[in-house]
Amino acid sequence: MSSQEEPAIPVALREARDIVAEQLERLRALAERERQEAHALNAALRQAERELDEVTLQYRTALQRRRSNAEALGQQMAKLRARCDELTRNVDMRRSGLRQIELLIRQIEMSSSALTNTGTSATSDPWALALRSQVIHGREEERVRLAREVHDGPAQVLANSLMLLETCYTLAQQQTGEQAEKLAQMLDRLRSATRDGLSEVRRFIANLRPGQVAERGLVEALRDYLRTYGNTYNVRVTFEADAVPRQADEVEIVLYRIVQEALQNAHKYARGAPITVRFVQQANTLILSVRDEGPGFDPREVARRTGKSNWGLTSMRERAELIGARLTVASRPGHGTEVTVILPLE
Repeated sequence: MSSQEEPAIPVALREARDIVAEQLERLRALAERERQEAHALNAALRQAERELDEVTLQYRTALQRRRSNAEALGQQMAKLRARCDELTRNVDMRRSGLRQIELLIRQIEMSSSALTNTGTSATSDPWALALRSQVIHGREEERVRLAREVHDGPAQVLANSLMLLETCYTLAQQQTGEQAEKLAQMLDRLRSATRDGLSEVRRFIANLRPGQVAERGLVEALRDYLRTYGNTYNVRVTFEADAVPRQADEVEIVLYRIVQEALQNAHKYARGAPITVRFVQQANTLILSVRDEGPGFDPREVARRTGKSNWGLTSMRERAELIGARLTVASRPGHGTEVTVILPLE
């Protein structure tokens, strides 16, 4: 038998492989259908959230100016909030189901590969890859669960408190006298602080969710996230990306989370300095880098002073190791900071 000929495969094994291939096609079709429906639900949720923001602004204006339509706007706002909550639950449920289907597909693919291939190395062992996928998706499911609990708990409490403060502030403005004026000023400061706190909690919830990585791919998800980040913190963010092919879901999720963590560190320490994010492919290697032009730091000095490595950097390194990538941090005082992830492609 020549080296180009396919090795002999037992008839039963060949039949088993055909059965698995047929079931895989059905599962992939099911996953694609769920992906499209999840994308449609997510678009409906974004639209409902925009409508809620608009009605909320109209409601606050009506309260402040004591307009007669304030009560009707309040009822409309409550209905829109309930719709957003329902859509959020449906989106989360769809995404959770889709992840389970994708995990099942991956496990079946791994099992099929293990049956038809020998001499598998430790780094590409199919069951090790499946376990890695479970770990990453398990973390994401925990983040989604936490986002839901924060949304239904603290975020809802703050939203209700803000509505009550708006009413109290309007009533205080209708009173006369020095004490009433002081009360209105205190309520105004309190509602501003509550509004800022609610915005921070909502940003926290948004960061917990995986964006649209699965639906739109890493490049587009990063583009949206970086645009939102720049607008939120008034920072100039430059994004340079090659036409990089799609990677496995868990790989794209990990790279997305690393960028999030790097940008949060930049927000804390770079003092609004410009940021450049690059995502390129060089030969058989993906390179993702996040560079800020902030004050920089001495990593060894920070580790010596605190007695341990920065938690954020440690978290990013652990994430990179899960997908077989290497993460490095280059920084020194006065020369900014650059986080780089190098991922070999099989």
